[in-house]
Amino acid sequence: MRKLLRLLPLLFILFLFTSCIDYVQSITYKDGKYQMYYKVTLSKVLFALGDEDPEEIFESFDEETLEDLPENVDVKPVNTDLEVGAEFTLSIDPKTTDETEKSFLPTVAGNKCFIPFLLGDKDSSIADAMKSDDNDAQGIAEAIMSSAKCRVLISKKVIPSIEIAYFEGRGSQNYSIPVFDYGESYCLEIPFIVLFESGLYKFDKIVILKS
Repeated sequence: MRKLLRLLPLLFILFLFTSCIDYVQSITYKDGKYQMYYKVTLSKVLFALGDEDPEEIFESFDEETLEDLPENVDVKPVNTDLEVGAEFTLSIDPKTTDETEKSFLPTVAGNKCFIPFLLGDKDSSIADAMKSDDNDAQGIAEAIMSSAKCRVLISKKVIPSIEIAYFEGRGSQNYSIPVFDYGESYCLEIPFIVLFESGLYKFDKIVILKS
């Protein structure tokens, strides 16, 4: 019982970090342009339990915040009874010469297609903060983190058939990403916990082998 009580603060922090975050990214092709959509939201309820206000994170999107995004990005706030965040939509001509726009486009090399991944940040500070010397606590932490997922939707107009998807490893081993057939698109599910392994994998692009 005492060990369980010691674990409760860690479990609560992990619960806030994982269950309160929702991330969706999608790409399709329409009217001669790639259409991108991104949504990042945080749970109001769970942040309230931690006596925090998630709205403060999304109060403003100034020039510095958006400087890495193309000029034609459309940003819309998300503010419901349950969540707060933002939606980002982009429409990009595949023949664009704008370097910022080009960085968001998929690229092809042989039978490989590379999809830019917006959350591919190398910063692992959250993961470092959650490390524990207690093996039991660490094991529970990893189990909880693995339940929170990012979802990347790829239209079959962009890639008609997917054999495998993965993050390229920095060594000899890649990270395989589960792929689900949603009918008109594929859904790639990426556990948040994997993104904390920036020393093992490259997260800036998802590599897809076309079948």
